[in-house]
Parts: sequence; structure tokens; C-alpha cells
Amino acid sequence: MQSLKERLFTPGSEPIVGLFCSTPTPLTVELIAAAGYDFAVIDLEHTLIDGALLGAMLLAARASGIAPLVRVAALHQVAPALDAGAQGIVFPRITSAARASEAVACCHYTCGIPAGRRGLNATWHSGYGRDDLCEATEDAARHTLVVAMIEDAAGLRNADEIAAQRGVDVLLEGAADLSQSLGVPWQTRHPHVRDAVDTIAAAALRHDKHFCALPRTPDDAAAWRARGTRMMVLGDDRGIARRAMVAHRQTCIA
Repeated sequence: MQSLKERLFTPGSEPIVGLFCSTPTPLTVELIAAAGYDFAVIDLEHTLIDGALLGAMLLAARASGIAPLVRVAALHQVAPALDAGAQGIVFPRITSAARASEAVACCHYTCGIPAGRRGLNATWHSGYGRDDLCEATEDAARHTLVVAMIEDAAGLRNADEIAAQRGVDVLLEGAADLSQSLGVPWQTRHPHVRDAVDTIAAAALRHDKHFCALPRTPDDAAAWRARGTRMMVLGDDRGIARRAMVAHRQTCIA
């Protein structure tokens, strides 16, 4: 099976869509997979998911055939997440080229291209040492996706420099935090916020990187697809579950 990075960098037009997974249980990962999504972003930034639970959620992703990404809250979480099976890391609040370079370095080995500083370990990728360790190390660069979130005014100013960093594969917009940074909290459809998101998308395009959109409505998703955007995060599992429960309740007691 192709990794998410291989799929994304294989020419094509089919959408590649996922959800943020904030509910701390492997079952939610399985449900996202069963619903037909291509990837799940397990969120450590805004949850209390610990290491053991993350490992179980990543195992559920592998068993369900869905690509797991992990949004980290701190750099020390990167290596354990990758060792446990994450196909990529989402780095929040990337504000500069230096921060982007540091993110890339955490994801790749010293002998890789691009070179990084990730420590060697015999993990499940090599059958815990059963397979050729050098080959497993070389494979990691081809399969590890580095996603830089731009979600404040500083990152916006430096979007081109961030996109230009070797090893950054995807720019992901963070319209909610962008709105706060731009002085219009939660107004994700405000013209200033929309212009900011367009700036991020344009920076990705100029540097041959992928842009990942966070559409809020079906019309938003259609508009991004019309612009050639393939990768989209279509919301958060908790919000989708709440809306589905409300709709179900209203249907049943109407």
C-alpha cells in the first residue's frame, strides 16, 4: 500500500481527505477509516492523549488501512510518534524558516535526504530489526510527510521562506488561529482571513509544495478542488459527531 506521501506526490486529481481526530480512543480512528477518509490527524496539541494511547491509535490506523498523521504539541513528541507508525507530523504555529527547518530535522535521519537529526531505532518499520535496517532508514525519507501549519501573522509574513525549506512537504492553513492573530477571532470567513489563506496557498504553489485546505462547507471544498487543491482536512471528529447527533435527535422527535 502506498504511503500518504507517495499518494500525494503521485500525479493525479483525486482528492485526498482526512479529519482531525481529537477523541482519545482507537475506535474513533477505525470509524474515520470505515467512513472512507484517507488519513486521520491525531491531535496531541489540544488533547490529553498520552504515549500509550497514541500507540494504540496508530496501531488501529495501520489495521484499518488509513494513513495516520500526528499533530504534535512539542518537538520531543516527534520521534516516538514516527517510531510508533505515524506517516507524518503536523507542526502547529510554524512562524519562520528556522522553525520549519527544525521541524524537518526532527523528522529525518542524519543519513537521509534531507538530512536531519532523528535518532536511529529498530521499530516496527523494520520488523524490530528483522529487516534490513539501512533500507528501512532510506525508506523513511520517502514515506515521512512534514506538514507546516501557518496560523498567525508571523507565519503569514514568512510563508514564502517556510515553503522554500527543503523537506517541508505541505503547508496547512489554520484559519481559526489566523483569525485571532489578525484581530477577528473565530471570523474565519472574514476577508482578511480569506486573503491570508490565499497567501499561504500561493506560497505553496510557488515552491512546488502541496497546500492543505480546511474547508468549512461543501462549497468551500468544491472551490478548493476547482483550484487544484487535492489535500483537505474536512473537520474534527468531535464537531462532526455533535452535528450528527443533533440531526439524528431532531429527525427522531420531529
